[in-house]
Amino acid sequence: MTQAELISKFPTQNSIANRVLLISPDLFPQLKSISVHECRIFLLVTQGTVTVETGYTLNHIEANGFIDMLVWEPISFVDMSPDLQAWCLLPNYLFTNESLNGMKPADSESFKDRHTIPLLHLTNEETIILESQLQLLLSALKKQTHFYRTELCQTYFRSLMLEMGNLIQHKRKNTEDTEKVESRQSMIMRNFLKLVWKYYKSEHNIEFYAEKLCLSSKHLSRVVKEKLGKTPHTVIKEELIQRATYLLKNTKMSIQDIASELHFSEMAAFCKFFKKHNGISPTAYRSINSLDINTK
Repeated sequence: MTQAELISKFPTQNSIANRVLLISPDLFPQLKSISVHECRIFLLVTQGTVTVETGYTLNHIEANGFIDMLVWEPISFVDMSPDLQAWCLLPNYLFTNESLNGMKPADSESFKDRHTIPLLHLTNEETIILESQLQLLLSALKKQTHFYRTELCQTYFRSLMLEMGNLIQHKRKNTEDTEKVESRQSMIMRNFLKLVWKYYKSEHNIEFYAEKLCLSSKHLSRVVKEKLGKTPHTVIKEELIQRATYLLKNTKMSIQDIASELHFSEMAAFCKFFKKHNGISPTAYRSINSLDINTK
């Protein structure tokens, strides 16, 4: 679901149309089994555990866990513990831009990469600070007859972002004080993974990524091998395989359409690639998966 679709499912006192939605702990269980996409998501867990799926990976977010996901992969709310207390804030670009008015507090970029969810582990005190900001924002949203309701909400959102930025800056400084500054190789590795996530469907050759990073293919291969124990080609291949198996398993797209989405020159080339790395043809994989679904 998009932000607009979600807003229609929650009380009007929790949102500003076409701007922002704040889901408080009492309403949070309504997110179960819902997938959210095309929207920035802030998630704060104060008690219990919520299980979310992103990028084909299950993540268990426990108390004092905080997520700031930009317009990234869809996030699906898979399971929630009975004692769960959590907040979910979904502002769109327009609301964020209006609230911050050119200000750019620290974001959680240093906590993000393609294969790990952008999760901050907070102390109890830090969790209380962020929750208090969310409570202020909720109180402003509930003032539906207030002449300056939108402006109040923007003010409290700005305050939340400043508190979040402060926490991240302190965590970043503490990390830099106790660990070595990120190496050149780590930067290359991180930027390579970001490029793969963005372009893997259309760009299958190492040369493309090396050129984007202003490196030779040989140097990029050496760095990736040292950091991940695998070649850049293997990283790209794994992304393609993950996406292909997901589409075969969860959609009714034809194999021809899947091959086209993943930019294979023809369906035969895709089928050969899939069978080589999975030991089974796409048709057989889908057939077996269908049998598994029918027997559940």
